Amino acid sequence: MKGSKQNGIKRKNRWVPFLFSGLLMLLTACGMTANTVNDELTREESKRNTAHDSDGIVVEVLVESDVKSAANLEVEINARKNPESVYWDTIEVPYQERFIIPKDTFIPLLSTRVRAKADDSASWISCSIWYDGELVASHKSRGSGAKAVCEKKSQLGPG
Repeated sequence: MKGSKQNGIKRKNRWVPFLFSGLLMLLTACGMTANTVNDELTREESKRNTAHDSDGIVVEVLVESDVKSAANLEVEINARKNPESVYWDTIEVPYQERFIIPKDTFIPLLSTRVRAKADDSASWISCSIWYDGELVASHKSRGSGAKAVCEKKSQLGPG
């Protein structure tokens, strides 16, 4: 009788480490899952805020320099519907503009190009193009007569 009682106790004790390990994994996984869910919710919220104006591609252009102005700005948004362009002889920098391109056609946005020339007293100029909050093109140019040229073309297939 004594031997069978000890075997029963040993069998019960054998499950304790497995039970403890499982509980530990469950608690760890719950913590990791909560962080992952929160990160995903934050990303989705950010995307919604970026494109909350309409159901379209948000194109942002930015021109920066070490002085307060730049010259010969050209912004060309080549969209299938409603292409847009901006031309200025001089601009105040940083210059930032936002465009919303509707997604109601196949490949709605074909290309975006930004060009600007540095002021004579500037040592550098840069431009950036952002699609839905993601940087897709940038360029920085230094020296006298510096020009920043950014271009993003849409293409099918690898490239």
